Parts: sequence; structure tokens; C-alpha cells
Amino acid sequence: MKKKFLMFASVGVFSAIVLSSYQTGTHGTLGNRTGSDGNTTGCVSCHGNQNSATTATVILLDGTTPVTAYVPGRTYTLVLGGSNTGTGHSKYGFQLTCATTAGAAAGTLSANGVAGVSARANNTLLEHNMPLSGIVNAGNYIYGAQFQWTAPAAGTGSVKFFTVINGVNANGSSDAGDQWNFGTSSTITEQTGTSVKEMNELSGISLYPNPSAGSVSVHFENAVAGTYQFQLTDMTGRVLQTNEKSFGNGTNVFKANTAALDAGLYLMKVTNGTQEKVMKFYKQ
Repeated sequence: MKKKFLMFASVGVFSAIVLSSYQTGTHGTLGNRTGSDGNTTGCVSCHGNQNSATTATVILLDGTTPVTAYVPGRTYTLVLGGSNTGTGHSKYGFQLTCATTAGAAAGTLSANGVAGVSARANNTLLEHNMPLSGIVNAGNYIYGAQFQWTAPAAGTGSVKFFTVINGVNANGSSDAGDQWNFGTSSTITEQTGTSVKEMNELSGISLYPNPSAGSVSVHFENAVAGTYQFQLTDMTGRVLQTNEKSFGNGTNVFKANTAALDAGLYLMKVTNGTQEKVMKFYKQ
């Protein structure tokens, strides 16, 4: 989303991909299939052609705030998300790596205690070691987990997330009935200056319903009188809606129409110029 993200001055590459069948777990011997090295064949050798029924995204969080820049050496939360609209694809697998634009590994990845996920290649690659379960929502399957990434040393430059998730049909075989797809994020640049302004987080704000159908409401428990800006983006940072509303002190509600949005994950950023909060929700 187009947040007041940290402002930085360099660029690189992150990647995630599903490599395995339902039964056998990872196909680690196949190496990096994420596309970070320019190879876009993905999972086609075992799981059929790329399929838009599966979506995949990766975002970087500093605390609870999505960012498009990193501070060298700082540890961030890495959110892998996806969905599948096919029938019976309740399990999934993935592979996730981080690389510079030149293809070199960047930073250190940690499974962060997520069951069924392990790190290899000197902690520069995460992948499943057993089938992972999606969540059923309105007939779709939602995939996702949170990991940790420690940013590389100063001078590494920009990185970017590349993802591909494989929704598998649970028939015990690697076949064309599985559905995999790539996804990309915005570029994550390296912070090189000291002029970055970080905002304090707004408190007493909640978003509901989540998941949503036709609309979402942002509820202020005890707002401070003033003008607030609302920005709705998809997980790649593309701005979909912007609104502004003035509130008095106390309880207030802002409602956003989400009826026209495709099913998937979205972010709502609320700011008053000095404070902000970003909330994630799923549109059915």
C-alpha cells in the first residue's frame, strides 16, 4: 500500500514458491524455483501450468506497519499470504527466499516457530517440510503464515518479494491437478539517510467485519477531534481508495465500500498527519 513508508535509496528481490506435492513435502533437490534467478518455469515440471486460481503475496511489516524500505540489521515480520478458488485445494506448500537484484541471497530468514516450515541454505531459504493447511472461507481456501527476516548489512541495496504458492489437490501425487501461481510485491529499498519520519501508532481503532463482504467499518473508540485520511490498498501497495473525514472527540465510525473488490487480502491505513494505523482484512 502507499503508506508513509520509510524512505530509502536502494533495491533488491524476495521470493516465495511452493515446490511440493501433498504427500511428499518439499522437493528441495530442485533448488530455487522462485523466479528470483530469472527462471520463470516455477512448478510446471511436476504440477502442471501456472494457474490464476491461486494467488500469492508477500509483505514486510515493521511491527504492525507495512513498509517498503528496510533498516540494515533490523528484524521484520514477513507475511506470506495467498488464496485458491479451486475445488479441493485445501493444502499448500511454498518456498521463500530473499535476493538482491543481482540474484545474491540477502538477509536471514527464520521460520519463527511455524510448524511444517524449515530454513535451509544457511537460513536464506524457507520452505515447507510437510503439507500446510489452508483455511476455508466463503468457498475459497486462504493460505498464509508469518515469518521473520533480518535485513542484510548496509550497502546491500534494494530487495523485492517474489512469491509463488502451490495449492495442491490432496490426491497424493504431483500432477497437473495442482494449482500454482507467482506473485510480486513492491520493491523494498534500503534506508540510507537519517531523515526518515516514523509515525506513532493510533490507538483505540478497530476494523470490522473481517472478513468483509460489501463494506468495512473503521471504529474509533475515543478519537481526538481532527481530520483523518483513509487509504485502502491491495497487498502489492496499489492504492484503490482514498477518503478524508473530519471527526469530533469521542466515538466515530468511517465506512468504506468494498463490494467491487475481488476476493483477497487488503490493507486499510488511517492517519491524522502525526499518527497512523494499518489494518489488514480479507474481502470475501
